[in-house]
Amino acid sequence: MAYKSLDSITRSDLKALGISDDISYKLLRDLQNIIRNHGSATPPPERWIEISRRILHPDLPFSFHQMMYYGCYKDYGPDPPAWLPDPKVASLTNVGGLLERRGREFLGDDSYKDPISSFSSFQDFSVSNPEVYWRTILDELNILFSVPPKCVLEKDTSGDNPGGSWLPGAYLNPARSCLSSGSKRRSDDDVVIRWRNEGSDDLAVNNMTLLELRSQVWLAAHALNALDLEEESAIAIDMPMNVESVIIYLAIVLAGHVVVSIADSFSPREISTRLKISKAKAVFTQDEIIRGDKSIPLYRRVVDAEAPLAIVIPARGSFVRMNLRENDLSWNEFLGKAGNMRGVEYIAVEKPAGACTNILFSSGTTGDPKAIPWTNISPLKSAADAWCHLDVHQGDVVAWPTNLGWMMGPWLVYASLINGACMALYNGSPLGPAFAKFVQDAEVTMLGVIPSIVRTWQNSNSTSGYDWSRIRCFGSTGEASNVDEYLWLMSRAHYKPVIEYCGGTEIGGSFVTGSLLQPQSLAAFSTATMGCKLFILGEDGNPLPPEAEGVGELALYPHVFGGSSTLLNGNHYNVYFKGMPTFQGQILRRHGDLFERTSKGYYRAHGRADDTMNLGGIKVGSIEIERVCNSVDDSVLETAAIGVPPPSGGPEQLVIAVVFKNPELRNQDMNLLKKSFNSEIQKKLNPLFKVSSVATLPSLPRTATNKVMRRVLRQQLTQTGDNLETRKRRRFDPTEEPCRLLFFSQALQYLLHSSLLRSFISYGIKINHCHYLGTFREASNPLGNVPTFPRTRVWDPYKRLGISPYASEEEIWASRNFLLEQYAGHERSQESIEGAFEKLLMSSFVKRKKTKINLKTRLKKKVDESPPWLKALLDFVEMPPMDTVFRRLFLFAFMGGWSIMNSAEGGPAFQVAVSLAACVYFLNEKTKSLGRACLIGFGALTVGWFCGSLVIPMIPTAFINPTWTLELLTSLVAYVFLFLSCTFLK
Repeated sequence: MAYKSLDSITRSDLKALGISDDISYKLLRDLQNIIRNHGSATPPPERWIEISRRILHPDLPFSFHQMMYYGCYKDYGPDPPAWLPDPKVASLTNVGGLLERRGREFLGDDSYKDPISSFSSFQDFSVSNPEVYWRTILDELNILFSVPPKCVLEKDTSGDNPGGSWLPGAYLNPARSCLSSGSKRRSDDDVVIRWRNEGSDDLAVNNMTLLELRSQVWLAAHALNALDLEEESAIAIDMPMNVESVIIYLAIVLAGHVVVSIADSFSPREISTRLKISKAKAVFTQDEIIRGDKSIPLYRRVVDAEAPLAIVIPARGSFVRMNLRENDLSWNEFLGKAGNMRGVEYIAVEKPAGACTNILFSSGTTGDPKAIPWTNISPLKSAADAWCHLDVHQGDVVAWPTNLGWMMGPWLVYASLINGACMALYNGSPLGPAFAKFVQDAEVTMLGVIPSIVRTWQNSNSTSGYDWSRIRCFGSTGEASNVDEYLWLMSRAHYKPVIEYCGGTEIGGSFVTGSLLQPQSLAAFSTATMGCKLFILGEDGNPLPPEAEGVGELALYPHVFGGSSTLLNGNHYNVYFKGMPTFQGQILRRHGDLFERTSKGYYRAHGRADDTMNLGGIKVGSIEIERVCNSVDDSVLETAAIGVPPPSGGPEQLVIAVVFKNPELRNQDMNLLKKSFNSEIQKKLNPLFKVSSVATLPSLPRTATNKVMRRVLRQQLTQTGDNLETRKRRRFDPTEEPCRLLFFSQALQYLLHSSLLRSFISYGIKINHCHYLGTFREASNPLGNVPTFPRTRVWDPYKRLGISPYASEEEIWASRNFLLEQYAGHERSQESIEGAFEKLLMSSFVKRKKTKINLKTRLKKKVDESPPWLKALLDFVEMPPMDTVFRRLFLFAFMGGWSIMNSAEGGPAFQVAVSLAACVYFLNEKTKSLGRACLIGFGALTVGWFCGSLVIPMIPTAFINPTWTLELLTSLVAYVFLFLSCTFLK
């Protein structure tokens, strides 16, 4: 969209945006005053700052904000700054205050000017003088050493560890620094955690003081000692990030053990993989995750992963309301092991600086994830980044929706507590208005986001009506962000800056970011992180000249404070250093991201280097193309650009996968959108680039950390070799005969999924069922123009879905959804895809028990208030999936109908025997004990027959068919009891 310059904007332009006459008059008058007072000689950035401060506020339409921003920077060129540092308050920042005190000492009297002008020089100083810089920062952070380091960096001359050894000889415990109050100018009464549970949004925010946190961590550490684990045991945490998980995390570190970080979204298979790699001795988890009226059985996932000793924390209340495995402990039982140690100080276990304190994992979408150890130095890197770049200090309230399974979880713990700030935790979904209200009520001053969350907020208008004026800055990590989305984000908090923050688990923080002492451009990084030096590798694989603009794979100077030096399940040197170029005799460290350094010195992320494609001999990143495509049409929510080699070979073809804001738009003609994409890409990127085809998807496949899995899309498109644009979706009319036959057939297949019933009656219906399917196939595809899945007859389900045998459950789902989308309309192809998917799903969940009964909110409240004997009784009941209920209901209803139909020929003895066998079969599947299954089955039959014998004679004969015998009626009651016992009993 083309925007006018500011002096060309009229009242009619504002009226077209939905702004009333009286408001538009005032806005236009204020705008003209700014233009008059800041004439053509005033740089556009200064004019924009005046506009953002004096005119713009969150209640105005965002389209007006865009009009002001783009109008102000019309003809400005690339990288227009959306925020400028204020010289008057620069010295109030952490780095600004340090430079005011010691800038001349560090940089020299002639070189130092002021915090803003000298920031870049100070960044260079941090790289060239690590000894002085890091000692200064560690003093500023008040890090407590039991034994101080003999130096800051000990370089490795042998070449085995290019990153060198940091803080050699030092002994410390980072949890001790988190809980200390003496030298941080904070008191024991300072609030260090604020939180709120989803569903309690009208209640006051909960607070925990430093004294309370320290006492809870000490108690948990004493309880850990009572478990008699070996020294430095690996202990996993698999639960949401809430107050209890923070206490557990700090207690494990304080006790000298090693945290194993596992995201609470993982499947049992992924949990098991991480437990085995880390050799975890115990795991802390939660009984369930509650989101609204839904409950996710987290403990059952951990059990299905064959986890070691589990300590289970209740999601609500004080007690775990489920049966635990033998030797597993509830949270209260665990704390009870500490006896009378409450309030007794736990003496921190001090370990060498290089000792492991936390094992984190890469996302692991293909193959095993990399197991990355965090040492005692990694927390210091996280805290230093927050101090230097996000300006976190005492009195701040830091919120960042994340999980301890990902690096930003531990980062948040250390970044807030070591810096004397308070962390804000919302125990629920961050996507809706409830989270926006929590940010307001908790008085958050630094809010961390990821791009997809911002996109959801903007599209749903979730933040409307909430006051975010206390926010001083935003932080952003994850995938590359979008200019308009982050302009919208800034507008919610009266144009506070967004500090982009990019790093990795193996770095312990960031290598490129922003600063409150530099102008910040939207979706761009303004500086290398303190202590880091960046290199952009050119086409020849060697670093580009310093400050030269260009695009290439990013590499790091090897001496990264807090960076990893080992992998638990891989060769660290081969992964990060092998084959890399050198700079001044030092081999560079590989990171794998594609970055651009712009003409104005900013950095822009273009995704992973393996997400690049070669179009006509020119390398380009997916993110670069997606930025252009996302802004082509307002109806587009997001896109994914993939390079696909044609089936016959040759150069890669560019395919754009599109997700629309309105799902109904997926059925429209894609040719116009394809032309728009081509026009914008050729205009803004390269005239040689051409979009080959456009595919519409309901959503993009993503990892648990919200990164787009372009590899899944590319792999499927490469293997099928089909042009997505030419695939036609066939829509069927349910009133047509072939479709009625299909629906009947599919319903029949669904009900026949019960293996026991199928063994009794499948033969009788097999011929008719196949006839129906054959009739449908002939009628539904008379011309044969619907694309056919080429791997229909491939036996291996992994190969049929086109994925690795090591694919995660998330990737299996993504592949299944993608293939069903592409072969919609071809029934046999869909059957083949669903068949492979079901095999993989069943193999993954074969050991998984059914979820416990999920009562609605009011009923659950009644149960919680009920007597203990009733709660104990409900522990024997569970609610299986509804498809299981319907299948078994169909089976026993069929047995009842069969008994009635044969009532004239003889008694229902055979049908009762079959029903009893079916009941025992289902119970054995559930309990894994044939003896117990037989006992429950015979018990249900006996009770049902006894109750039937008592109840049936009491029913008036007028309501009973005279041909039905007492034996038949009693058997019908018995069927009900058999159905209930095998379906709802544990």
